[in-house]
Amino acid sequence: MSITHDIKRHLKLGCLFLFLFSGISCAEQNTQKVTADKVLIKARVYTVDVNNPWAEAVAVKNGKIIFVGSNREAQDYIAKQTKVIDLQGRMVVPGFQDAHVHPLEGVSLTTFMGCDLIPLSDTETNPETWIDELKKCNKIDFPHDWILGGGHAIQDVLKLKRMPKLVLDEAFPDKPAAFMEKSSHSMWVNSKALEIVGITKDTPDPQGGLIFKDPQTGEPTGLLSDSAGDELMHKALQRSPKLQQARYEALMLSQDFMAKYGLTSITNGRVYWERGNLEPWLRAEKEGTLKARSIMALWAYPHLQDDFQLPKLKSMYRDDRDSLLRLSQIKFYSDGVVINNSAAVVEAYNHLIHPFAKPFGLNYFTEKRLAKYITELEKVGFDAHIHGLGDRAVKESLNAIESAQKANSKLKLQTRHQITHVALARKEDIPRFAKLNVTANIQINHDTGDYGTGVELDKKIDYKHVHIDDPDYWFKIVGDVDVEFSPVHPIIESGGRMVFSSDWDVSSIDPIVSIQNAVNILDGKMSKDEAIATAIKGYTLNPAYIMRHDDMTGSIEVGKYADLVVLDSNLFELPKQKIKQAKVLLTLLSGNETYRAKEYR
Repeated sequence: MSITHDIKRHLKLGCLFLFLFSGISCAEQNTQKVTADKVLIKARVYTVDVNNPWAEAVAVKNGKIIFVGSNREAQDYIAKQTKVIDLQGRMVVPGFQDAHVHPLEGVSLTTFMGCDLIPLSDTETNPETWIDELKKCNKIDFPHDWILGGGHAIQDVLKLKRMPKLVLDEAFPDKPAAFMEKSSHSMWVNSKALEIVGITKDTPDPQGGLIFKDPQTGEPTGLLSDSAGDELMHKALQRSPKLQQARYEALMLSQDFMAKYGLTSITNGRVYWERGNLEPWLRAEKEGTLKARSIMALWAYPHLQDDFQLPKLKSMYRDDRDSLLRLSQIKFYSDGVVINNSAAVVEAYNHLIHPFAKPFGLNYFTEKRLAKYITELEKVGFDAHIHGLGDRAVKESLNAIESAQKANSKLKLQTRHQITHVALARKEDIPRFAKLNVTANIQINHDTGDYGTGVELDKKIDYKHVHIDDPDYWFKIVGDVDVEFSPVHPIIESGGRMVFSSDWDVSSIDPIVSIQNAVNILDGKMSKDEAIATAIKGYTLNPAYIMRHDDMTGSIEVGKYADLVVLDSNLFELPKQKIKQAKVLLTLLSGNETYRAKEYR
């Protein structure tokens, strides 16, 4: 059946339904002679509305949708002052909603962390050869007193024959320097940085982190994993007028970048409020420069005392749903990442990347403490946004949410908690997502990788040199364990809610990359059209649910905000391996243009 035939069939059924239950025909819908501000016509509108999935036209007034239907009926909403956009058969979908992005970090390598290692690590994996290029970063005018950058892989630094800090000491003998590796879960620092923050051989590991030390001398090597790196960066990036201006400028760059990919709602997946990362957002709200509905997931600091942090977080809650800025989620890290052996796992790792790695990973927040925080904060209205990557972290996060539900039984049906990443999950935990109404927020947006088909493990493989860019690194480091890797279909099949997101800047921000990857993952488990519909819903209506505005956005329905995206191709008509070639032509937030492609003028 053709898409055009499908559109007409659904329009006729919608008209029949309207007539039977209201006595009004489609031709009589606009009896009040309402004039639209803007009308999109001759489009292939995929609404994500199960009652009316396809349409030809959309009318908008005062930022909201007032009509969804046929081209003929849309004429009733057009007057002289109406802006009519003839889309010539192009596809319209609800604005994409990315439930896990890091906007400030996403552009940091061009702003306040401007020493970019990506070109170096892409061309040469031996950091010893980078020293001359690194020295050039001394000339950058940073908005702080540090040399900051990132983009390397920790495996490259681990292969050094000397302590990593000594390489940076050659490039930066007088200034503190710190570089974030590409997963954002470790820092490579020089001796001056260690000195300033007071890290010595006697410094204990912080909760949720590791200070890499020489096995013989105990001296810090210059690598800091997870929360150990976070705590150093808290000191390096303390607020100052110059840095706050740089952060605001970075935020403005990120707004344009996100709009380019059709994003109309986002969740800032880690707001370091003690550093000053919230202030640029508050300024943007005040100055009216936000280009997306923005949910802040306030960071829960592992090192802060509960009697200080819990009241502070409660005081920050803000959830005016008509505002473009809302402070309504708390970001917890249960664990770290597989590549650092810091993801929390049930069975010991197949390979440890360094002598001090923990065989079962680590916890930023223990299950008991996580349950305490969720129990307290959901009373105020906060939803938990939990980083749970390893199978033990997923299990403990579900346990903590279940414990909070028992403690706050009256809130059980009101909370909208989520676990993000879910890279590994035990089979017995898969049904618990649906049972506990916990959303799985998974990233499948890398351009390469098999997303869970597995590899044969070979004891002869030199696992020490497994690289983060190797699509099979999870399997080689984790080993042959009985888990589901990126369990997209198992969670959907068990009735769980699936959200797709990018975790930008860790990987591609483009939602259409994820949509193609979802089709590949679900191939053989559902039809291509069903897989595309599932993926689009995972980037529109489902994230709108965990952002608590699914009654206002996420689908193209009368009464909802006109958050819309125009694509150059109909995703349902593209071959499955060419879906990601589709491009955003136009992004509308409340009917207002936030992005227009140069080729679409």
